[in-house]
Amino acid sequence: MIRTEPARLRLWIALLLALAGGLLLDAAAPSLGWWWAAFPGTAAIVAALWHQRAGVGALVGLVAGAAFWMPHISWLTLYLGPVPWLALCVVMTAWFVLFGLLGAVATRGLARWTRGSRRWLPGVVAQALTVAGLWVLREQVQGSWPYGGFAWGRLAHTQADGPLLQSVSWLGFAGLSGVLAFACALPIAIWFALRSAGRASERRDGRVRRPLLGGIGVALVVLLALGVIPAAPLDSHGTLRVAGVQGNSKSAIFDDRESGAVLQDHLDATAALLDELEASDERVDVIVWPENSAEFDLPGNSFGTYQVRQLAERAGAPILVGSILANDDGTYSNSSLVFGADGPQNVRYDKAFPVPFAEYMPNRDFFHALAPDLVDLVQLEYAAGTRSPVVPIDTDAGVIRAGLAICFDIIFDHQAAAMVADDAEVIFAQTNNADFGRTDESAQQLAIARLRAVETGRALVNISTVGTSAIVAPDGRDLDRLVPFTADALVAEVPLVGGATPALRFGAVIATLWGIVGALGTAMGAAASLRRPSSRPTDPEAQPLKVSKIFV
Repeated sequence: MIRTEPARLRLWIALLLALAGGLLLDAAAPSLGWWWAAFPGTAAIVAALWHQRAGVGALVGLVAGAAFWMPHISWLTLYLGPVPWLALCVVMTAWFVLFGLLGAVATRGLARWTRGSRRWLPGVVAQALTVAGLWVLREQVQGSWPYGGFAWGRLAHTQADGPLLQSVSWLGFAGLSGVLAFACALPIAIWFALRSAGRASERRDGRVRRPLLGGIGVALVVLLALGVIPAAPLDSHGTLRVAGVQGNSKSAIFDDRESGAVLQDHLDATAALLDELEASDERVDVIVWPENSAEFDLPGNSFGTYQVRQLAERAGAPILVGSILANDDGTYSNSSLVFGADGPQNVRYDKAFPVPFAEYMPNRDFFHALAPDLVDLVQLEYAAGTRSPVVPIDTDAGVIRAGLAICFDIIFDHQAAAMVADDAEVIFAQTNNADFGRTDESAQQLAIARLRAVETGRALVNISTVGTSAIVAPDGRDLDRLVPFTADALVAEVPLVGGATPALRFGAVIATLWGIVGALGTAMGAAASLRRPSSRPTDPEAQPLKVSKIFV
């Protein structure tokens, strides 16, 4: 039998596909929100690395990663300029480079391991599963390391406004990313297997095509099933009428404002809300303000505390505020506090995932030597919170258990698991997006919050100082939504829910299994490549197909 190299794309075609794939993945996310673009985008990246040598695979990952991340998080330049943006892009793209390298090694090696015709069907499935596992593994690692990671830009995030939204309550974020990657990789595996088969005369048997092409049908059936499945049902045990106040404040770090202006904006917007409620003889059970809405040390601000208490008394409802608090060790906490008519309730939550290089400076001396002016802009050191993300809030509807997430807390799977484990009945996601202006950042964050609502089976109030703000039902529908950069309030009656969805019960296991599949498949592919080196074909019938010159 003549040994042949498995079919792969020529370098220039592969790099063009990688570029297109990265741009399509970005287009699948808000603000464009073309959810369907995630499928050709993922398929293009996977096709570009398929059967490539390790170096080419790494180059494919570099191009795809840069094409995705550079536009996707361009909003970061509005905060600190191009240097931090470029640094984060480099780190995130590095994970794409590793993915491209390992994906190329795995698919190339597994193609040799499954050289026999009887192994073709399990071979292409193994290749597709391995690439999907590597995709999930890349997302999991980038979301945890370094400095706590950045769990942004995941494949599942593209489906916040797509037909597969409900399936996240069964699969979780990692599970949905894995299924999407597998559905895109399987047709690619089939295509390249057919191309490789056509390069040797003994592989031109049409009998091998039928079971392989059947795999495409399997992938479509899986996606269609996920598209029609409803969200996992959970029991509700009452309702809560909740309001969220968007003050439209100048609350960015470098905004020119007077001390107390952000607090006053939210006091005014809340007073306007109460005017409307009283005019229509309506009321709410709890009012939620955004992150940083009460500025520094509201408990130590006697007049500010008095004003908030007066509004809480007028509303007959507690107010959840965001305030910066000083700790005894010199650090600070980005915190949530609850104020009622009698003053602060004995409730506090501290942000669990402060943002490195923004809310604290890791390895300050090292980075100060590289960019002193930028590092000096980060003056306060925020500590990671250790309190439970679920707090009891005493309302006229009874004591409710609210799961809290401050800004980027909402993007981390651990936060969702902790909220549900501590019996959260509803989720309040407070955020301040003012630093990112009218960019895509707030829309991207709301998309993640929408998925999180469905994943946990809880209603979620995503309230921002400037937007994008919305109240999201457990099935992902908007119950109310505000226009960004307007002073306004949203009101909705939401269910109080108990229990855990399959995504929360088994999500960590699913993510681990995907990672194991990716690692094992890569190890098998690498071992096959080392054990069975191949040579270029010399038989005329085994030369690349003339039907297309995109393969080598």
